[in-house]
Amino acid sequence: MSWLNKLKQDLNRLGEPVRSRADRMAASRLKVSYGPDSPPTLAGVKNISSSGIYLVTEKRLRTGELITLTLQEEAQPESGPELQFSVHARVARQGEDGIGLSFDLPPGLDRSLWGVLVRNITLLNDPEEIAQMFHTLRSILFLCRLCHSKAEEAILLMGGQLDSDRTNTLVKIAIAAEKLLAAEPDPEQMRADPKLLANILREGSWAPDELTRELWTGLLVSSCSADAPDNSNQVFVNLLIHITPIQARILAHACELALASEPEAGSSSSGSVVLSAAEMIHLTGVHELARNATDVSYLFNLGTLKNVFNFTSYLPIDSFDVTPSSLGLALYKHCRGSREKIEPKLVEQAETSLVHFMPPPHPPLFGATPLPPLSTFEG
Repeated sequence: MSWLNKLKQDLNRLGEPVRSRADRMAASRLKVSYGPDSPPTLAGVKNISSSGIYLVTEKRLRTGELITLTLQEEAQPESGPELQFSVHARVARQGEDGIGLSFDLPPGLDRSLWGVLVRNITLLNDPEEIAQMFHTLRSILFLCRLCHSKAEEAILLMGGQLDSDRTNTLVKIAIAAEKLLAAEPDPEQMRADPKLLANILREGSWAPDELTRELWTGLLVSSCSADAPDNSNQVFVNLLIHITPIQARILAHACELALASEPEAGSSSSGSVVLSAAEMIHLTGVHELARNATDVSYLFNLGTLKNVFNFTSYLPIDSFDVTPSSLGLALYKHCRGSREKIEPKLVEQAETSLVHFMPPPHPPLFGATPLPPLSTFEG
């Protein structure tokens, strides 16, 4: 049974009664670093449970002191920062060979779920499964920090709603976003709208390539703020779900060229962005120019490019006007982490484009009136 299937089973049992005393598990394969020093203090792990951890260390800390622990695999020192996670803990007692600490979990993280993840880390033996569990645990901690007690919908995406490939993509987006937010001032203060966060992760989990995944990651980052979170980025979620990887390459390249040519920083006006046929083929990898023209027209109909492709000409295709619209630039900026305020007119343009792009279903042919029974027509 894979680690993911086991996790799904454990998540389904979260409503069961919790034991009064958490089981302690040997965790000799784990190591911990903590403290403000550089490099931080290292310690071994004697045992761990859902409620706390015992560190084997000569260094003593004040009882009641709150510290941040970073846990990683002892056998994988070269694993890098992705195969580790950080959690707050409070010194609970002093021992002969170390100190005992109780976990101070982020709001919203169910202790039973935490216990499931911790137990799996101590029991798994396959390096790939161990890495996946570290990634999952780190992602869940990140989501709880962003949404506190309302992170349940986003967390459940990793516990059974998605297949393994989509789950792995979701986790990659979450970890990449966490890294980007960690470089900002006061990352611990960042919050996100729970529903918006879940939507970004759910839709972003379909991303089949690195660029598209980066765009979803940037959109997640731009959806986080130290202020009261809102769902204004939902309009960009609604746009991005319609863009294919090749179209994403076209739009991203067009926006990069447009932004580089802006006369003043922050200006939304720019000159035309025109690609030759050779440049378009190199960008998309598609040699059929009519197919590239279709993708350009698609982006125009979505409202992200200014000009429609001229399909009425019988001349050979030698260039493509891919000048981004203001909406296209705003989408791209937010998919690169920008938190610029979204102008109401752009929201209106996006909603109008989406209505024309994906019109609502037509009403039934006969309206709401049911057909009469067949007996009515019998002679």
